[in-house]
Amino acid sequence: MMYHTHSFIGPILMIAIWIVQVLIAYLIWKDAKEQKMLAPVWAILAILPMFGYLVDVLYLIIREVRSPRKTEIPPASL
Repeated sequence: MMYHTHSFIGPILMIAIWIVQVLIAYLIWKDAKEQKMLAPVWAILAILPMFGYLVDVLYLIIREVRSPRKTEIPPASL
């Protein structure tokens, strides 16, 4: 009887790819929160399988193109 070693590589690879997606989604969430964007929406979209990596690239493009929102007035210098 021959054992196939590739039978357990598929699930391990799938879990590894999902962990990478979750890590990227976390980083996007942190950055989107800093940029005053819709952080939960971007993070959820980044986790979606088959769609997440496209959203990651789209987020980077939108982040670079849009102007940052200013929420605080800098203190006046003395």
